[in-house]
Amino acid sequence: MAANATMAADLKLPDLFRGEYETRLISTVAITLVVLIWGYVQFLAGPNLSKFPHAGKAPGWFGMGLAAAKRDFLANGPKILNEGYRKYKNGSFVIQTLNVPRIVLNAKYVEEINRTVPEDHLSMADGLRERLLSSQTNLDVVFGSPLHIDVCKAPLTQNLHKLIAPINEEAGYWLSQRIPGKMEVKAYDLIVRIISATASRMLGGTTISRNPEWLETAAAYSMDVVSVAVKLRPYPAFMRPLIAPWLEGTKTLDRHLKTTKKCFSPIFKERLAAIESGVDLGQDKPVDMVQWMAEGARGADRDIEVLSHNMLFLALAGVHTSSATTIHALFDLCANPEYIGPIREEIQSVTAEHGWTLSAIAGMKRLDSFMKESQRLNQAVLMTFNRKVVKPVRLSDGTTLPKGAYITLPSDSVARDPDIYADPDHFDGFRFYEKRMSSKTEANRHQFATVGPESLAFGQGKQACPGRFFAGVQIKAVIANILINYNIAFPEGQTARPKNIHKGGLVRPDPRQKLVFTPRS
Repeated sequence: MAANATMAADLKLPDLFRGEYETRLISTVAITLVVLIWGYVQFLAGPNLSKFPHAGKAPGWFGMGLAAAKRDFLANGPKILNEGYRKYKNGSFVIQTLNVPRIVLNAKYVEEINRTVPEDHLSMADGLRERLLSSQTNLDVVFGSPLHIDVCKAPLTQNLHKLIAPINEEAGYWLSQRIPGKMEVKAYDLIVRIISATASRMLGGTTISRNPEWLETAAAYSMDVVSVAVKLRPYPAFMRPLIAPWLEGTKTLDRHLKTTKKCFSPIFKERLAAIESGVDLGQDKPVDMVQWMAEGARGADRDIEVLSHNMLFLALAGVHTSSATTIHALFDLCANPEYIGPIREEIQSVTAEHGWTLSAIAGMKRLDSFMKESQRLNQAVLMTFNRKVVKPVRLSDGTTLPKGAYITLPSDSVARDPDIYADPDHFDGFRFYEKRMSSKTEANRHQFATVGPESLAFGQGKQACPGRFFAGVQIKAVIANILINYNIAFPEGQTARPKNIHKGGLVRPDPRQKLVFTPRS
């Protein structure tokens, strides 16, 4: 004991920090200082949001409480947003999300922004870059060009009537392949693949929609992008490029791009060559996204890798949200089976009269209403219209949106506002059908794809989701095929729909929920 005490006394302090101990200590201190300095600089460099009230936990002085505020939002996102909406209903407030603080605007500003704020003041692309960490998820190449937006706004919408029959055919084909008889299946696994197939029919015809390798990529890609972004988000921005290459998820995204190029390159090369040759295909010209991309691409956008990236992004943008909306509607049909009969009869009536045409789709008013009500109560995200303020914006009441700030609209809170919707927490499948039938002026309002201050699920204004009309057709085709060909129900003993899964600002249907499909023929 005495010898040990003597040795301890003789051991000088510098001896403790020699060799590997010294190296580890210096490295740890250096990294800690760099992160703290970076956080301090970011805090000072960020936009000044102090004039806006804060909902939920605030980051505090110099962001010392930032981690706690993010954890609070992750666990209690809907509660924080809805409490902020009720408390500051006539104004705007700030909410700390998992990535950045956002100014949650009152919906009253929507029309003013659409009417008076120049498009170059608010950037949708920068908002997406921040949410998806595009530099690390290989999406910068897409956001650097408006090609994907332009083709969705113009040729996709203009040719929608030509896509209805093919989409219906694709939905029927894959349902018969996957559910040949009475089966109990996980709704998520089934619908994600059906939606992937119907979307792929629009992207590149049956060459793409019947390609199993591509369909697996289309079904998985959106969640894989989100997974990489979630894993990288806790790290400071300057560290993400160093960490991303080592993530297995990043390697998975690279494999998705490789698969996409393999599947789409031959088709793009063939279409680009035909366009360059000047051959007029007339009525034989393909009606799909590959053709519209090939015709609309200019300069660097004509690169096969860029075009392939655009196809991946369209899968990301469309498959996940359309799948979730379809699944929610099926859950609501099973929880409220009294709606199945009237909706099925309407589908059979309009398709018997018009076939699978735009007139038939427009005639599915009860189904349209049911989809919109289901979406109202089960939105894919709590907030929409996510933009970055590129240039300062001053609104008519004096509210100033500072450069560098991120803005959003409280879509979920608006959808549950009793001043807008009577008995808002009650599911009324024909709520919007009855509104449309109430008068001629209301006949063309309250549709699934309609946007406005009271309906924010698809965003708002000139930059509202350009693919929402296609999404409406696609979801109707899938649900209609299911109702015509199958009886659907929850497993025996279950009557209530499962609770949604909330993580921060995201809302998902329960992927574990099974449905029983029984062929009607």
